[in-house]
Amino acid sequence: MEVSAMWRCILLVGILIASPAMGWGNTVQFTVPQADIEILHTTEFELSSSGLNRTVLAGQNLSLDLLLSDSVLARLFVSDPKDWVIDLEFSTNAGTFPGDAGPTTGFLLGPNGNQFGDSQDAGRGQGTNGTFGMGLVSFTSDNLAGANVIDISGVHFDTTFPATGFVVTDAQLLFSFSGDTDGLKFGTAQQLPEPETLGLTFVGVLVIALAACRRDLKSLSALGQRAFLWK
Repeated sequence: MEVSAMWRCILLVGILIASPAMGWGNTVQFTVPQADIEILHTTEFELSSSGLNRTVLAGQNLSLDLLLSDSVLARLFVSDPKDWVIDLEFSTNAGTFPGDAGPTTGFLLGPNGNQFGDSQDAGRGQGTNGTFGMGLVSFTSDNLAGANVIDISGVHFDTTFPATGFVVTDAQLLFSFSGDTDGLKFGTAQQLPEPETLGLTFVGVLVIALAACRRDLKSLSALGQRAFLWK
């Protein structure tokens, strides 16, 4: 056995002895850069957190609340729920496959921190670059209550870390979407208008635009009539 592998085994045994229940609850904060607040993002967006850095992969059960810091919310503009994926990816010091997470479930957290929508079985994977992760990949209109504009404070996962003795070095929360009219905007409740207000604002703008078009058409019609009389 290589020395590094032996030390990982010793460390893993020590953690198992010290934490027999292996049931950990964690709140992990993700900070949105100020430059990305109140900006409509139309491509995938990634946030990083060091909140679980130095955590040893020891087969522990974890209940993770992944929250946006500073009372920031994420507003999801959803044209088709199946176009959306929200991933949690961990980087480790493995340098190769670090092991897969165990069976994982997850759900969105509403603005008040409570569950929004139904729980779903999460997808799981690992990479040769020392990463492993999980993702919410099964959104439907039903489990999003038919909403097209959704405000969330974060995401929740119930998972089990692999028991390989490697160490977490970073965590990334990734929002991915592929619909032409999908988008993502960050802001506090004060910075994001209520979805109902947003809809009314859109309707108001549309009415104003239509009224302007009608005025322009009437002007053109009158001009055409005058031009006809001038002939």
